[in-house]
Amino acid sequence: MTAASLICFIVASVAAGIVTTSSWTYQDQKHWSPQCQEGRLQSPVALSLGVAKEKEFHHFRLSGYGRVVPAVLKNNGHSAEVRLNISQNERPEISGGGLSGIYQLDHLHFHWQSEHVMEDYRFPLELHLVHYAKDTGSLANAINLPGGVAVFAVMFELSPDDDEEFEPLLTIIEKLQTSVGTPMALQHLVVKHFLPRDLAGFYRYEGSLTTPDCNEGILWTIFTNTIPISANQVKIFEEMQTDHHEVLRKNYRSLQPLNGREVSVKISPIRSSAKTTAASSVLLLTIIILTFSNV
Repeated sequence: MTAASLICFIVASVAAGIVTTSSWTYQDQKHWSPQCQEGRLQSPVALSLGVAKEKEFHHFRLSGYGRVVPAVLKNNGHSAEVRLNISQNERPEISGGGLSGIYQLDHLHFHWQSEHVMEDYRFPLELHLVHYAKDTGSLANAINLPGGVAVFAVMFELSPDDDEEFEPLLTIIEKLQTSVGTPMALQHLVVKHFLPRDLAGFYRYEGSLTTPDCNEGILWTIFTNTIPISANQVKIFEEMQTDHHEVLRKNYRSLQPLNGREVSVKISPIRSSAKTTAASSVLLLTIIILTFSNV
């Protein structure tokens, strides 16, 4: 990583308000800033089909997520953070899916275990892709505007096998476990590898950032389809340390009340079709068995 790249990374982080301090911890959530305690639109929340209202959205339109780009990784003392080391006009963009305009990707970061739960299940890992409305110019400008920031959450399910596309990222994250604030370069990153193949199913609601100052007006999209990851790969995250040299075993905020908010859900037509096909196959097999058993 060149000196110029490092300076640009630090300046961008400061401008976006992402450079964190040790003034808050996940063990002391009751003493987070007043907005975190008093806000009525706080995140994360519990998600379920029983609470959400089914709604149709247009499909997402992605641009630049499939490109191979350089990135910078950092243990910021609260999470593993990933920033693309590219110019602003090269940033991946997303629109559609009920979004009011075009949003640019600011950064990615991870939570272990998941912050949101689905049907009372907490996943081993949750990835947040933080976007800001393109016309605002930056995350710092968008953070206090309703709908200025859109966060996409991806859940990871345990698998017996390592996810190979994850390995280059995890190799660097493992080196950052005890190095808080030290950026390390990753030459090849494809953001699309960290999105589910099927983006058609998701929950949508208005909430907040899940870290202080818990700014509200954040548009949340939580995909219902997941990405596999092994227990050994999750353990690499769980061994990360804070700037006090304490192991950061869990870095998720407690669930927040909905306070009457509406949660929408779009059911993936692919998954629905697959379920229908499976049900039809089972029915056909049952008919065949009953037919031959009576012969």
